[in-house]
Amino acid sequence: MIKSRAAKGKAKVTFIVDPQVGAQTAAVCGEWNGWSPDADVMHRDSAGGFSLTVGLDAGRAYRFRYLLDGRRWDNDWAADAYQPNDFGGDDSVVDLTALAEAVPPAARKAPVKKEAVKKEAVKKEAVKKEASPRTVRKAAPTAKPPKPKAK
Repeated sequence: MIKSRAAKGKAKVTFIVDPQVGAQTAAVCGEWNGWSPDADVMHRDSAGGFSLTVGLDAGRAYRFRYLLDGRRWDNDWAADAYQPNDFGGDDSVVDLTALAEAVPPAARKAPVKKEAVKKEAVKKEAVKKEASPRTVRKAAPTAKPPKPKAK
């Protein structure tokens, strides 16, 4: 299951059923859809599993289960928690309370433009050059010994 923050107090949750369950059809049923087997029918992926992304209100937890082949209930083994249900089993729980919390100020800062970063780097380089002047010394030419004259 993959959770992400969406706009206006919403969250997106991608529910995933592993291909090893061997199902032909799958639906995610939960408190948000009145446990309806027809409301959130999952899509088969290329590996034979199923997935579906659902928009839910952030700030609360939801009970859910997968209905496989219209008759077999299964839990999400990556759920945030499990709660006993009235049928002697457990329901999976997706907890979206953390996604309702305010975004930290550091995460809201606008991205720095590349041009501004380049200008700052050029300024720093210029300051370095001014602060540490280079003295270039040329090596004194070495005298070459005279060539011996041929006899």
